[in-house]
Amino acid sequence: MLAIVADAWSTPFMAELVLVLGAGGGFGGAIAAELARAGIPVRAFVRRAEQAAALADSPGVEIVEGDAQDRSRLAQCAEGVATIVHAINYPYPQWDPAMREVSAKIIATARDAGARLVFPGNVYGFSPEAGRALPEDAPQEPATRKGRLRAEIEFMIQRGTDDGRMAALIVRSGDFYGPTVRNGLVDRVFGRAAQGRAIQALGRLTMPHQWAYVPDVARLAVALLRVPQRLRPFEVVHVAGHVVMRQLDFLREVAAAAGRPNLPIRTMPWWLVRLGALIDPMARELLELAYLFDEAIILDDPNRRRLLPEFQPTPLATAIAVTLGSYRRPGGA
Repeated sequence: MLAIVADAWSTPFMAELVLVLGAGGGFGGAIAAELARAGIPVRAFVRRAEQAAALADSPGVEIVEGDAQDRSRLAQCAEGVATIVHAINYPYPQWDPAMREVSAKIIATARDAGARLVFPGNVYGFSPEAGRALPEDAPQEPATRKGRLRAEIEFMIQRGTDDGRMAALIVRSGDFYGPTVRNGLVDRVFGRAAQGRAIQALGRLTMPHQWAYVPDVARLAVALLRVPQRLRPFEVVHVAGHVVMRQLDFLREVAAAAGRPNLPIRTMPWWLVRLGALIDPMARELLELAYLFDEAIILDDPNRRRLLPEFQPTPLATAIAVTLGSYRRPGGA
């Protein structure tokens, strides 16, 4: 039976329907658009149709509404799909238990459908004490609640593949940025630069940092799905992205690309975040991740080089320019 399932996962991917859960978000929107550009049919799952407005005119995209916590709705939308993308996310204060619960339901749906599950991983499960660039097989030793939860979700996904009822691909990367990404981090960098306002940043700007241009993460995931015969039932692939030796250098690149090379770059002190945390739940959650901004956690990608040696990331200057441009369009910020 396992051999038959493995053979099924090795069939050509091109015409197979993909269910993208969270298609209105940063990674979900990027991979749905990448799939559509490749001519692969997409079922874009969002809570409200307007969240997928950018995909509405894309050929081969079907927009469906629902709550990812509704197991019966997930099962209905997963009918006939070969791949499920888990791009559901919640605000930090809701992560526990919402992320654990929704991930368990998505894994069960993928198992029932016999599908391959794609999940965007991050660096939260790693400790800054590693002192080296981390390959895909590096052990996760989370130092925070959110890190433990992310590592737990990845383990849940791996465990779901043990009996051959589903396969999984995790693409791990550093901090997301790109035209579909909007959050407190990128808005304070790209959004403010596009408006000619001082860039705001967190942590030690002299430390190395790793950024992931989300269209590249999506493009890599789709490229891997198109060569299923190269993938193991459970595969982890890192996205090296853009690594800068000093975070300050990246921010200066953004300022220069915005046409304002002398734009002020200001560091938000942690004492101010702690003050905000007295009344703001998001600020309280952010404090737990301070080490990600004060230290360097860098991913290496030997597995990607083995599986897709021809893959090339978008040049940094182009990625920054496209991201800035997205903020300048009406309704972009």
